[in-house]
Amino acid sequence: MSLMRIVLPVLSTSMLMAASGESIYQTKCASCHGKMAEKKALGHSNVIKGMPVDQFVKLTKAFATGEKKAIPIAKIVKKQFIDGYSDEEIRSVAEYVNKL
Repeated sequence: MSLMRIVLPVLSTSMLMAASGESIYQTKCASCHGKMAEKKALGHSNVIKGMPVDQFVKLTKAFATGEKKAIPIAKIVKKQFIDGYSDEEIRSVAEYVNKL
């Protein structure tokens, strides 16, 4: 019984994080990147479907900070994304996109 007390919360947290990444992606990213991350956002970005997690996180932060050049609207959107979500939430979106 005590094993269940340990395992159940860990599994529940993992499932919530996965749902969180999907939920954030579908509400905040899909309109530009496509429902399955299959589009070049605004015709300029890379397709992010299947992108490695660390690359997704690094590029998102680089666009938001201006380290990597982007069209102005992309920089604004990425900055709002970075400022509005925790590192864990951003990573959960990256993990979701990676599995598409």
